[in-house]
Amino acid sequence: MLAFYSPSLIAIGISFTLFTSAIYSAPAKSDHVHKQVSKEKIIWLVEDKVENRDLLTKNSAETSTASYIENLIIQQLSQYNVKVERVTAGRINRTLSTKENACVANRANTAKRREYSLFSDPQSFYLTHKLYRFNQESALPSHLFNDKGEIKNLTSVFNALPTSTIGLAQDVSFGNFLDLQIKRINPKNVYYRGGNQRVVALASMLYKARVDFLLALPVDITPEATQKHLIEQYTIAGAPPYLIAHFNCSKSEFGQRVIKDINEILTQLYKTEDYYQAHKKWFSDKQLSGLHSFLAEKFSDKRYITTHEEANYHLGK
Repeated sequence: MLAFYSPSLIAIGISFTLFTSAIYSAPAKSDHVHKQVSKEKIIWLVEDKVENRDLLTKNSAETSTASYIENLIIQQLSQYNVKVERVTAGRINRTLSTKENACVANRANTAKRREYSLFSDPQSFYLTHKLYRFNQESALPSHLFNDKGEIKNLTSVFNALPTSTIGLAQDVSFGNFLDLQIKRINPKNVYYRGGNQRVVALASMLYKARVDFLLALPVDITPEATQKHLIEQYTIAGAPPYLIAHFNCSKSEFGQRVIKDINEILTQLYKTEDYYQAHKKWFSDKQLSGLHSFLAEKFSDKRYITTHEEANYHLGK
């Protein structure tokens, strides 16, 4: 027997079918949209110190070349969900070795760190660490110096001055060469300082004679006018004249992908006037010329910092 239905019942049935179809198809459609919108997360580690505050607002190199370039890179990693986390220097090492999606900027490339992490091409360049003294009554013994006026090595300083102390930033690397020299200093002569104001605090300790020496980057030593003529600065013989900072990510497939993306951005950044000017502020013409020579010798197949004229040429192209 055939069943017959009124037009009104048929209309109701069609509406119900469309309604239920929409309900059941909505989650699938929603999932599809979510997959398109979602981005892989990078835990971007930033050392919790005063100099790194408001990192993402640093749109000039006035305060720090490294922070400015770090901000430029983060802004261009738009394919990722970059989450900035402020942590201690010690926590950075632990996170890189235990997480697969962590990155950090401004790091020295050392053999120990390469065991658990990956490094980018150069991020930025500095004049290397110097040994500082402040307001001392007597000169250092002459036998501590070579014929170029450089400190022969750090160990000899504290052999000659066994009651003196040196201030060092805690849980950071000073580069392969100086890290090895620091290991040879008697621990009783070393005062380590961590915390979110360690750079400022160590300089203050030097000025207040709470430590006798300080090993620091010249860019971090900014004495007042009345202090400048009381500061002594010494180069350590054999130390590389320039320090190279890198981006550093977890040793994983994801980390490798992020490093590749960072390197692609850096390749273009090296050619810009922006990158040149970010370094020019902190180097004299002679030092910048020396940096060009240093890089040409160390990386003969690369060109990291262009000259002012070259940067403008690339801009014109």
